[in-house]
Amino acid sequence: MPARMLFAECTGSVAILASLTAFAPQAQATGPRPEVVYGEDNRMDLFDSHVPGNWRKLARSTAVLMRSSDLTPDSTPESTISGQMNVHSENYGEAMALCPDERFREQPSAGFCSGFLVGPDILVTAGHCMDSQTRCETTSFVFDFGYLSANDDLSSVPESNVFRCKAIIAQELDRETKSDFAIVKLDRPVQGREPLKYRASGDTERGTNLLVIGHPSGLPTKVAADAQVRSSDTSDPFFVANLDTFGGNSGSAVFNADSGEVEGILVRGEMDFRFVDGCNKSYHCEKDGCRGEDVTRATVFAEYMEDDSRATETRSFKLDNLNIAIPDNDPAGISEVIYVDKSGEIASIGLRVKIEHGFPNDARVSLRHPDGTLVDLGSMGGMDTTKPADDTTVRPPVIAERTFGLDGVAVKALRSLRNRPALGAWTVVVKDPVAADEGVLKELELTLKTYARN
Repeated sequence: MPARMLFAECTGSVAILASLTAFAPQAQATGPRPEVVYGEDNRMDLFDSHVPGNWRKLARSTAVLMRSSDLTPDSTPESTISGQMNVHSENYGEAMALCPDERFREQPSAGFCSGFLVGPDILVTAGHCMDSQTRCETTSFVFDFGYLSANDDLSSVPESNVFRCKAIIAQELDRETKSDFAIVKLDRPVQGREPLKYRASGDTERGTNLLVIGHPSGLPTKVAADAQVRSSDTSDPFFVANLDTFGGNSGSAVFNADSGEVEGILVRGEMDFRFVDGCNKSYHCEKDGCRGEDVTRATVFAEYMEDDSRATETRSFKLDNLNIAIPDNDPAGISEVIYVDKSGEIASIGLRVKIEHGFPNDARVSLRHPDGTLVDLGSMGGMDTTKPADDTTVRPPVIAERTFGLDGVAVKALRSLRNRPALGAWTVVVKDPVAADEGVLKELELTLKTYARN
């Protein structure tokens, strides 16, 4: 099995776990809890007697993110009948070179992030866990990957519990504000699980009791309580808590322990381990020590979950066979006008751009509304930086096609054009501000979803 990537919630970095043979260990019973992370290690398996039924119910609406290639159909006759999928996992202790006394070290590690259900087919996770369409296309979301009893076999899961990513509805990973979230549309509605309730307005106050449910280090579901909000600056899109979380917890639902409502998404935190005497030990912190764990506020993603029941109409406007040269090292670029004769109020927008270019990341795209508002959509190569690295290497041209908005790459800035009139002349600007590689604009397609008139 190839090395698996585990997203570290502490820094957004990636830890490469060694290749190991897949296996199916049993759960470790919960024993003494040494001082680890923030105070005591409060992580518990679902079968733990300290986990009440209402927490187990919440856990049913949480999922682990796995590489789809780590899930394969079980070819045995018995499993074919029941529709099982083999889970290609690693031994947590061996993969992370853990010390002998580390908890859960014999359990399987199979995921790289966590997520939770907020609609029949809508799931929320951390933005750095779902940062591209490629990530969407190669990720599966698995529910019930946890121990309801100490003897459960998690070497396979029911296929009915496995879902794929259909589209990224919205995604944000802002280095300045530290906002970090993604909203994913699944390939089908999730049956038998209730979407979680989440805070849609108001502030999460300092001292609020918290509970986190997710998959630390890609392990089977863990519940960790006895945590509080340590600081909550309302000018920030996140608050800080003393949650017992590890890499793999990124995207976990952080609940108000008293109300059961989601207060936010676990996204960043303190370092997970320290190397001692030839092995890794969980990092120890006092309850009020270390940096704390950052949680993106639920109110940040809630604005993307607006329930607008108005009927919509969709229409596309296409310009093909353009073959227009994109000037190299030119900050002005080229502009193409798309005339929209469709009236109505904009619900959502999508722009498909196709170019031929030696280095697509050099090419940036902007969209101007008929009223003059200009929206920067980002790079054709997916590395959305306003200052592409200068590169003097000349490469042969390749075809690059990207859809911004709608069911393509979510662009927060496009939301600023919602509820504006669709009618008029829209302008697409494609520019290459970096020297060396040259390109050609091949096709443009603007898709507008507008609210239907009564």
